[in-house]
Amino acid sequence: MVIDVMIAEPGELTQQDLASAEALVRAAFGDSFRTHDWLHGVDGVHVLITEDDALLAHASVVTRTLRYDGEAFATGYVESVAVRSDQQGRGLGRVVMDHTESIIRAQHQLGALNAVESAAPFYAARGWMLWTGHTQADTPDGAVIDTYHPDDRIFVLSMANGAQRFSASLPLICDWRVGDLW
Repeated sequence: MVIDVMIAEPGELTQQDLASAEALVRAAFGDSFRTHDWLHGVDGVHVLITEDDALLAHASVVTRTLRYDGEAFATGYVESVAVRSDQQGRGLGRVVMDHTESIIRAQHQLGALNAVESAAPFYAARGWMLWTGHTQADTPDGAVIDTYHPDDRIFVLSMANGAQRFSASLPLICDWRVGDLW
């Protein structure tokens, strides 16, 4: 069996590819995964792991803007990370995130994601920093709103290319989008 990694830029996946990826992610997250959750990642760069043409793992990196201490960062925001349940334990999550993080490092100043509780140790072990500070979001009318939610586990992947160190003493601010802001 040969594992293949496919990197698809926005618009390169067929409707069938997208439907397969959405089904995989929905199966992983169950009823808590809503339509807007999937739509957040559709226009991103997709990482697909297949074996014998069967989709085993998926992630998407979308471009967002995060602000911190008056500076805006072009951010690779990770969405829809999933490994097919019967394939877990094979290191496919590591493989999909290796490629996802490579995309972030090549195309963005910063990486960020909001992890489910069970995945938090996985991201922390990969060097992602749990954000313990305040979170906010820009609104379409120019206001800034608080976005703290106890279920959020925001992680930041700081880059070695000069991005400043983040301190929880200042808020991390995301751009606006429909549905969950983080």
